Amino acid sequence: MYYHIGRMLIDENFDEGKDCPVCRIKNKVEQRLAEQYLGEGVMEDSTRTEVNDLGFCSRHFDMLFAMKSKLGLALQASTRLDALKKILSRPTSAKQAKKQAKKLNEKTSSCVVCKYLNEHMIRYYKTIAEVYLGDSSFSDRLKSGNGFCFEHYQKLLEYSDHAGLKAKNYLSDLFEVQCRVIDNTKLKLKEFCDHHDYRNASKPLGEGKTALPDARSLFYGKE
Repeated sequence: MYYHIGRMLIDENFDEGKDCPVCRIKNKVEQRLAEQYLGEGVMEDSTRTEVNDLGFCSRHFDMLFAMKSKLGLALQASTRLDALKKILSRPTSAKQAKKQAKKLNEKTSSCVVCKYLNEHMIRYYKTIAEVYLGDSSFSDRLKSGNGFCFEHYQKLLEYSDHAGLKAKNYLSDLFEVQCRVIDNTKLKLKEFCDHHDYRNASKPLGEGKTALPDARSLFYGKE
């Protein structure tokens, strides 16, 4: 599964939004990939072979189930079960059972959507750094945002070498914006905690209302 990775999603999502722009990119890429497995791809031998081999994780099975084409998912689930059943044999010893368990674990721990999502996102991490290198205005757009979840901050650091000669500035801007979102979240958490002191019970709760959801998004990203 492939589609062209250009600047469109980067330009659309690196704005002054209050959540991680890379999370938004990831969610859109994930949705597009999932939809491909319920479209014409269902009838393609190469697609069915990949699904039979890798399957879907629980998250992506649920995502596909929530979509319209229940038949497409049922067809793929059926052939996937056929592939898994071929692994099964009646164990005659504990040693043989452990060997079969290991093979089953390998075959049921993979996900075809996760595989391609990871590949696409690596290309986005690289492209974001390349945009920073080639577009002098992108620095201001990056810094005007509200930072990143820790997963995507880590990934942007990992692929920062793709900013080339501007890598040092890129890293400085990433650090600056990330520290700001951490400090802002800490202030909201403090306000939330202080509000639970009986002396402040009558005071209105301001930005502290979103303290825990904001902390959750910072720690784990936004789905």
